[in-house]
Amino acid sequence: MSTKQTKEGETVQASGAGIQGSERTRMPLAVYFLAVSIFIICTAELLPMGLLPQIARDFNMNVSSAGLLITVYALGVAIGGPLITAATGRVEKKKLLIGLLLLFVAGSLISAVTTSYYLLMVGRLFCSFSHGTLVGVAIVVVQRLAPPGKEGSAISYLTVGLTVATILGVPVGTFIGNSYGWRMSFYALTIAAAICVIGMAWLVPTIKSGKAVGMAKQTREIFRAKPLVALMTTVFSSGGLFAGYTYIAPYLEEITGFTPTAVSPIMLAFGIGSAIGNIASGKLADKGLMKTLLGSLAAMIITMTAFALLGQVPILAVIFSFLWGLTGFAIVTPLNMLVLRKAGDAADLAASLNISAFNVGSAIGAAVGGVAINTALGLRGAPLSGVAIGLIGVLFAVTLIWMDRKSAWQQKTVSKSST
Repeated sequence: MSTKQTKEGETVQASGAGIQGSERTRMPLAVYFLAVSIFIICTAELLPMGLLPQIARDFNMNVSSAGLLITVYALGVAIGGPLITAATGRVEKKKLLIGLLLLFVAGSLISAVTTSYYLLMVGRLFCSFSHGTLVGVAIVVVQRLAPPGKEGSAISYLTVGLTVATILGVPVGTFIGNSYGWRMSFYALTIAAAICVIGMAWLVPTIKSGKAVGMAKQTREIFRAKPLVALMTTVFSSGGLFAGYTYIAPYLEEITGFTPTAVSPIMLAFGIGSAIGNIASGKLADKGLMKTLLGSLAAMIITMTAFALLGQVPILAVIFSFLWGLTGFAIVTPLNMLVLRKAGDAADLAASLNISAFNVGSAIGAAVGGVAINTALGLRGAPLSGVAIGLIGVLFAVTLIWMDRKSAWQQKTVSKSST
């Protein structure tokens, strides 16, 4: 057994295949395994979208009522995640991850076996509470397990799990549900998550905290100016992305003229671009965090503007869709790293709150985009409103840079005066 001292003052106690010694430079297998776990969790969030007609028929209700399953899940992630994270701050990380996965297994199993819509809602809530906390804790853990200078790359592997869930997990889950009934999709999630529990116990090393941070201190830390500005950067950056992305399919059909069948491979191109953007931005963020974030935001804004103005040309619409995915999801890893760096001793709570910030941003973006398409701009208004929201994200990021430089100048001034 070997140990690794992290910069947060924690000791990583390694066993099995999780870590291969303190001098290693390769990414531990535990990081890749956690990415698979995130893939399963994120598939569960989006899966009901493709199964709503079946669920509605089974419970004798309309589709809009069944859609509350998605709304409740999102609220559970946004609200329940940070609360559970703060309450479990003193729990050793490996035990916490296993416990959260077991909660997810229970929620998925309840969803699969119940004959009551309300119990199905309870099962979804269990899964959502697990989701909000597990993703945040996993981000903190992989950052601490990563070789020095590769923290961004490690986080990017986790965020790729979300992308792959969208372009692979949800279609596969929908296929299972359409072929064998919607309950089989939830049984599949239950089995996959149970396998992850076993793998988590084997691959993820024990992380013994050098100092326990209680809820009160984490809350005080997170409500400082810099962490709040970092979280607002996430809200508006993700809001800009989703203001346009939410309405990309109707744009491609009504403005560009693609058939619904042709839109699917274009969305796949968007997904492939987002996976590439995630991985690339992780490597770039390790070398320069703020440059990567601002560069990705600027590239996303330019791409969305070009899509809105030139997307009526089919070949350009395809190219810009790919670039939109690449640049838009390139912001995810830098935003996670930014919030963690500004959080001080509240890294666990900050990571979970950042997941909530992404959800809040996507909700705001979708709402603003919906208002924009009802103006004279029509469907072009969705990506253009995303540009406006994204620019607010840039403003918050620049404000944070200014705050850092001001702090550095003040410290330098104090140091000179004391000498």
